[in-house]
Amino acid sequence: MNIIYATDDNYAYLAGVSMESLFINNRSTEVIDVYILDDGISDTNKNKLNIIAQNYNRKVLFIDVKTISESIKKVTSVGFSYEGKNSFTAYSRLFMDVVLPESVKRALYIDCDTLILSSLESAYNTKMSDDCVISMVVDCTQREYIKSLDMNQDSSYYNSGIILFDIDRWRSSKCGHLLIDHLQNVRSKYPLPDQDLLNVVLGDKISKLPLKYNVQSPNFMYKTYSSICSAYGLDEKHYYSKEDWSDAMSNPVIIHFSGSSFIRPWYFNSNHPVKKLYLSYYKKNIFYTEDSYTNRLFNATISIKIRYLMYLLLPPFINGIVSGRILKRWIQKQYIGENALWYQKVK
Repeated sequence: MNIIYATDDNYAYLAGVSMESLFINNRSTEVIDVYILDDGISDTNKNKLNIIAQNYNRKVLFIDVKTISESIKKVTSVGFSYEGKNSFTAYSRLFMDVVLPESVKRALYIDCDTLILSSLESAYNTKMSDDCVISMVVDCTQREYIKSLDMNQDSSYYNSGIILFDIDRWRSSKCGHLLIDHLQNVRSKYPLPDQDLLNVVLGDKISKLPLKYNVQSPNFMYKTYSSICSAYGLDEKHYYSKEDWSDAMSNPVIIHFSGSSFIRPWYFNSNHPVKKLYLSYYKKNIFYTEDSYTNRLFNATISIKIRYLMYLLLPPFINGIVSGRILKRWIQKQYIGENALWYQKVK
């Protein structure tokens, strides 16, 4: 089983926690090769990541992708803003066919801000339709947002935090070339950089993974299936069935701490409902120190604080309805139409 992470030095500790959770909960898998797309990881942190792998008799291979990150910067000025830093590291996963050994035919990419809670073999062995090159989980994104993208408005919109790659198909379909060509000749700036790019350019080549392989934080925020559907304008056609959702929430395989629904659990002032679970892995990890954890505080915006109060005080169905209306209006103002604030900022 080939597993891919991508990180620079700032988030190597998150990769370390996720990687250890992978090893702990996949002990029965005979072979797990971890490839880390390395965008400037320090020797100290590489050593820590190697120690984690060695503790479980696994191996990790670092692949230098600094050149790719620098090349992407020349094409688009939009990277991934996180903790006040702008990173282009995640774009490197779009060049799997170039950076991975030719012997690798299939690979599962996993974002660093995740916990793996059980075996990944079923996810890894998921059969794709013949015309698909990757498999992903449908995202918790307001359907109104799709109007800002040049894609089939009736399509599902996928989250790029977990991606199952068929490398041979990716290569033969020249997907990397298609993505770069789009950035250079069609549109180089998207609010959700590589995620929007994948959906717009390769939407008809993406197959749907079960939700349990990428349970995102908004699922915890809205507590019930009807509430999250109300909040994001989703339905069974564009998301998952109630039964699929309930199964994922009861038996998540990967929890993805995405978005700003809560303060993420590696912050000392986190309010995430699965913070204790995350800390049970983090505090045993080689990257953990008491000082680094207690001094890592998140400065929540007013909107994040209000969202959390709504989560605490409102019944789920009301929270979903109110949040849905607010999100829809905000997206219309921020992203849709010639006067959208986001487009004014990047012209």
